[in-house]
Amino acid sequence: MQITQVQIGNFLYPLTEGQPLPIKTGEVIRVFFAFRGKVPERTEVRIWASVYHYVLDIMNRQEKAQTKGIMTLEATEELTDYETSMDITIGDIGSGLYGLIVELPDYDVSDKIDDCLEVAAVPGIFEMLGPLLMMGLMVGMVAMMAPMMEEGVG
Repeated sequence: MQITQVQIGNFLYPLTEGQPLPIKTGEVIRVFFAFRGKVPERTEVRIWASVYHYVLDIMNRQEKAQTKGIMTLEATEELTDYETSMDITIGDIGSGLYGLIVELPDYDVSDKIDDCLEVAAVPGIFEMLGPLLMMGLMVGMVAMMAPMMEEGVG
């Protein structure tokens, strides 16, 4: 199995470990991947695509940036190349570096690329209000000090 490229918006990008592609929460990533296989009869195969990072050397798949699907493979006697894609919506996950993994869990087949996505989380309402509150406090302090400054000058 191999992750071949990703699409964000109308642009295709190759993914390389250590060269993160900047994305934002809320964006949709289309992951293109390929694998080889043969099945004696028509088979439904589970496919998982996830964004992940490591916590204490354990892979932590982000449920808010994960897609699980099923692909139907037609019966074949010889090895066949399959190419397909899956969309992952980047949900509310924290900012930072993440990897991308695509798996066929029933067949223990996967491909992953570490540290290939740099997620920039959209600031919440409280993060946006903080600077505004500070500016309001400064304006209030200046307004309170202005009469004192005028008294001291005269």
